[in-house]
Amino acid sequence: MPALSPHHMSMLEKVLAADFVPHLPPLLDASKPADQQARKNLSRAFAGFAISKLCEIPPKEAAASVVDDFDDYGIDAVYYHAASETLFVVQAKLKASETFSQEEALAFCQGVRKLVSQDFSGFNANVLKRQTELEDAVTSCSQIELVIAHTGSGISLHAKTAVADLIADDTHGEERFKGSVTDYDAIRVVADLQAAQAYPRVDATLVLQAWSSEAAPRQTYFGLVRVSDLVKLHATYDKALYAKNIRTFLGQATEVNAAIRGTLASQPEKFIYLNNGVTALCERIDPKENRKAGKRLKLTGVSVINGAQTIASSAQFVQSNAKQDISSARVLITLIKADGDSEFGKAVTRARNHQNPVQLANFAALDDEQERLRRDLALLGIHYAYKAEGPDCTHDPNRIRIDEAAHALALMQPDPRFAVWLKKEPAQLLDTERDPYKAMFTSKLTAFQLANAVRVFRYLQRRMVTEVATATGVEKLTYKHGVFGLGFILTKRLAKAIDGAVLIDSAKVLSALSLEFDALRQALWTAVQPRAVAKGPLALFRNQAEAIPILRDTMIAHYGLAADSAIAPLRAKVTPGELYPQALFAYLASKAPQIGNLT
Repeated sequence: MPALSPHHMSMLEKVLAADFVPHLPPLLDASKPADQQARKNLSRAFAGFAISKLCEIPPKEAAASVVDDFDDYGIDAVYYHAASETLFVVQAKLKASETFSQEEALAFCQGVRKLVSQDFSGFNANVLKRQTELEDAVTSCSQIELVIAHTGSGISLHAKTAVADLIADDTHGEERFKGSVTDYDAIRVVADLQAAQAYPRVDATLVLQAWSSEAAPRQTYFGLVRVSDLVKLHATYDKALYAKNIRTFLGQATEVNAAIRGTLASQPEKFIYLNNGVTALCERIDPKENRKAGKRLKLTGVSVINGAQTIASSAQFVQSNAKQDISSARVLITLIKADGDSEFGKAVTRARNHQNPVQLANFAALDDEQERLRRDLALLGIHYAYKAEGPDCTHDPNRIRIDEAAHALALMQPDPRFAVWLKKEPAQLLDTERDPYKAMFTSKLTAFQLANAVRVFRYLQRRMVTEVATATGVEKLTYKHGVFGLGFILTKRLAKAIDGAVLIDSAKVLSALSLEFDALRQALWTAVQPRAVAKGPLALFRNQAEAIPILRDTMIAHYGLAADSAIAPLRAKVTPGELYPQALFAYLASKAPQIGNLT
């Protein structure tokens, strides 16, 4: 079982500090140094986090269940869940480097024995303050669930045996223990962190007019629905209604969306003829009674996969024209029973959206990794726009577009061809069927890596604009067209900072990279000068045969490797079938001097 990764540990600690620590009972010993108290409170808060997720209660209520302090007999939180009549008893360990040990399990078992026998002698003040409450809970509960929450690589065999022996022991006279301990491990922690950033499930009831249905091979309903009913769904759920769509609302300015509003304003009764319709996937479709108005359907887990512009534009029109009557506006709707995350659901989404003009990058929205990254970035306070959205004229440093992410991630790759592709055909990097996309957006890519790469990329863009403005002639063109090559080389020197579990400080980037950027810029210009006699910089950086040697020579010069004896054999090495000298570039990247002090 894997331990919690450093980047997810950082996210967890951020959530604990913001949502749970402020609501914890005060530490009983406030004499410890502030840093130790802060670390202890994070550990205590983790017990509350486990309770919050297991019992689906707010952080404030869960934090109040924490009793962790000295003299807690291994019990870190106790919570009575009245709805299920279950008493949850938790021991938590917020250390990714250690397994849950036998010693910790034995202390927990001792505390549990005292709790169920209602022996509160020796417990700390946090427990004693709740003695009456806990006595009532022990008396009233129908089940006692023991929970070990941990972020390490697992529970040791001896620890599992100790807790299992407690549950199986009949000497304590307690038969209400759940059959086995609940292992709240790193996998569940990550799942719950991400679930907190998921869109809420959309459930709805719609009435279809002039309807028909198909039972096989997929339960499907066709019919007409009032636009006003869809507008109400949008008002309630907003973006959640389009969670599985490849795009969200693209704004008022598009020609199609303007036409939708125009139809509603002047001839709503003709809306049905002037609109392509709406398609939605539903986890469940439960038919109800036939009414005079039409067929009533109870829908569970609805996601509009085609028609987001229709609904959102209509909703915007209604918001701006509250007195306008659109009751006669109807639209054709197709409801298909399918999970939006399934291959079938994705295939339907792709096919239905091919009928309208879309960009190749839009289909990246069907990649599950994109939604994972969105949720993880949301935990860092960053909005990841991996779906097409309406134009946003305001500069928001905490908003990342998918095309910007692809550019930044391309510079991190070991393959120098990425720098050429960025110059020649950047849109192809977001083709989910091609290897470049798969190399960038892997399951191992973390939110920290993406965010840090983008912050570095933004610095490169801003800095190169300045250099282009002050240079002249061929040198000016070198900086203009060589920005991706320069970025490819510089990011290798920032690999450690980008890969870390801390966000890079954009202000520190400005000071730390200033001189290094100047040195690299000069090294790039030196490598380009003799080659620019025959070809211009644009042609050089768009051509792999020309650009790769430029990147090689610049890396050797900028990394100070001119005297490195390993370079010559690697340059001379020829491997049949290789599209670029992989061993050489891997070696150069490994020798890139790292720039620190960026966080």
